[in-house]
Amino acid sequence: MRPANRAGPVSAGDAGPAPPDRPERAALVPEVGFSALAQAAPMLANLVLTPYLIRHLGLDRFGVWSLILVFLATLTVLDGGVGASLARFHARHAAHGDRAGTGRLVIGSLTVFLGLGALVTGACLLLTPAILSAADVPPRLRGEAGQLLTALGPLLALALAANSATALLQANARFRALAGVSGGSCLVYAAAVTMLVRDGADLPLLAVLAAGRYLLMTVCGLCVGARHIRVRRPLMPPRAERRDFGSYAVRMQLSGFTVFLNGEIDALVVAALLPVRYVGVYAAGYQAAMALRSVPLFAFPPILTRTTRVFSEDGLPGAVREFHVLQARWLPAVLTYGVVTTASVGLAVQVWLGTGLALSAAVATVLLAGYSVQVAFTGVRTCFVRAIGLPGYETRYSWFSTVVNLVLTVPLTLLFGVVGVVLATAIGLTAGSLYFVVLCRRFAGLRERRLPKRWLPATAVAAAMAVLGDLLILRLGWHGSLPLLLAGLPVLAGLAAAAALLPRESKEEETS
Repeated sequence: MRPANRAGPVSAGDAGPAPPDRPERAALVPEVGFSALAQAAPMLANLVLTPYLIRHLGLDRFGVWSLILVFLATLTVLDGGVGASLARFHARHAAHGDRAGTGRLVIGSLTVFLGLGALVTGACLLLTPAILSAADVPPRLRGEAGQLLTALGPLLALALAANSATALLQANARFRALAGVSGGSCLVYAAAVTMLVRDGADLPLLAVLAAGRYLLMTVCGLCVGARHIRVRRPLMPPRAERRDFGSYAVRMQLSGFTVFLNGEIDALVVAALLPVRYVGVYAAGYQAAMALRSVPLFAFPPILTRTTRVFSEDGLPGAVREFHVLQARWLPAVLTYGVVTTASVGLAVQVWLGTGLALSAAVATVLLAGYSVQVAFTGVRTCFVRAIGLPGYETRYSWFSTVVNLVLTVPLTLLFGVVGVVLATAIGLTAGSLYFVVLCRRFAGLRERRLPKRWLPATAVAAAMAVLGDLLILRLGWHGSLPLLLAGLPVLAGLAAAAALLPRESKEEETS
């Protein structure tokens, strides 16, 4: 029972009293839906814009732009854990009705982000020649690439400020407003790109438009959240809160660092070992794999809430029972989704970008295979360890994945090029996921049930339907975002066919 004692802080106070349980669960469904829309908007914008940018910029110039976005994503993750910690502290102020505390946190975080942007700008001014040389940027593109590196600091400050506005809305349960702000800013950005970016040296213009999107997200988000903010002196959080925030942020940064090592570093390895155009090849495949990986993750908030509530009421034995109920449904559904999407994503990427980018299709297939194993076996376990107050187990498996990935990356890259980079990541994710299964079995007795008897034939039928349908669409020779939507129809049909077979079997399993 030791884990139950240690997990006191995640507690009944956060779970709320039992009587309003049903209304809260009912309200959670639309909140999850709007939160998913807010998260999906940037991914959808990128899916629409990628073929347009490749066509108008060319693969080399698109590779340079992808490299800048990799730098931006890396620096956003490595912000000291500030961005990842804001939602928790905003929520704490919201729970106490402390609008002045929220205002101080907003001002303090924006000040930190402006400082980080200035620091990155200075570093880029000093290191631009070395970065351009190390990334093997073609001489004809070095002027544009240098301008983008100079703009990286302001882009970082604006991107982090947009994350701050997002955290404010999330903490105050303004998910509908967040979906509107995120979707609106992405729509304006996509329209501006398609109207203004043409063939030629348009990378600096693209950076300006990206900065505009972050600025629009920040301003609109803060305006919508203004009723939760009160500006009072002193303008900065008190020393005790800064100390508390800093301690929490350091822990969040340690977890976030593994995300960087298992994701963004792959693009940096590609940039260091291969010509810059391969960064674009990698980025396109990575984008497709991440978009498909994200779909099951939209279910995390309600699963975490439910597991936390059960743990607060029934302790560790209740949480273990709840895990087995949830995992019995999660594993076959997510594995089926993973198999079907992995089998068809390579064809879908070629429908999206054309057969000339078959290498991006291979990148997406390999990455998604690793992601599918990870999400299927670690998804509910991650919610479990967080709910009982032991997130250290999640960190342990994440670092195990990272070490395996780092050990394999360079040799596999030298052997297989850009596919070797993602192969190392997929192997690392798979090894780490299995290690997490072993860890959870040892300390809490979490076990897997056998998959339903009909799982294999149902999944095989679904995968065959998806692959055959996408092959027919690929043979039509259509490419772009609209044909990509068409390529999704056979996948949906296959998943629907599998779903028709699995529920009856799942019910039989539960009663046996």
